[in-house]
Amino acid sequence: MKAFKLIVVLCCCLVTAKVSAQNISSPQAIEADLLRIFNRVNYYGNHKKEWKAVDSLKKMNSMFAYKLKYYTSKYPFTIDLKFTSLVKERLVIATSADGQFRTYSWDTRLGTTGYDFDNILQYKVGGQTLSLLKMDAPGKEAYWFPKIYTLVANNKTVYLAVYNSILSATKAGQGIRAYAIEKGVLNGRVPMVKTPTAVLSRLYYEYSLQSVADWDTFPSITFDSKAKVILTPLVDYKGNMTRKFITYRFNGQFFEKVKS
Repeated sequence: MKAFKLIVVLCCCLVTAKVSAQNISSPQAIEADLLRIFNRVNYYGNHKKEWKAVDSLKKMNSMFAYKLKYYTSKYPFTIDLKFTSLVKERLVIATSADGQFRTYSWDTRLGTTGYDFDNILQYKVGGQTLSLLKMDAPGKEAYWFPKIYTLVANNKTVYLAVYNSILSATKAGQGIRAYAIEKGVLNGRVPMVKTPTAVLSRLYYEYSLQSVADWDTFPSITFDSKAKVILTPLVDYKGNMTRKFITYRFNGQFFEKVKS
């Protein structure tokens, strides 16, 4: 019965959100509407141990995800907005250099042992924008996108999106995945890295947080657009981050590991 009531409340909430969203169209109004809901996400996230706060947190996350997807799909100008007030409240936005691809990431505050993130992936097709909602169940690998690099080769644009994850209090991960807009659809499985046994669409590694606990800064994945190389930090067999890098050089079709 509780589950049924929650579904009914959520459906009513989404219907209300849709009606109100249809009456908002200016950049300022859109940002204000999103901020109003996002502030509730953060509020209930700070009080989720209190009675009914978790149910409210789930509802506000669903409403925020719906509205952000709605606005970023309906209004093409949103892909250029800075959303300054939302960024101040810890919405993470990454945009490609050509302005054709953007990601929005936020901590749902629903994680039990770590962070839990949802993401909106927005991209341009002609004069329109389309958006995809990426929601993973709490407890699964959750990640956010801090940076998008752009690679142009063979008359094709590939977006190299860096993503971070916090798996537990002691372990984190980082990766880079290739995306491309092909025939009006965002493809997240673009062949990118060639190994002796396979062609992969991403690079990923995990490392011990303790190994970088006393570092002021620590390495991360980067892409040098001039040299067309991806640099990933070397993690030793114990899972400890090192200050060395593995180099993958673009050969015109794929990235391949450079022998040390």
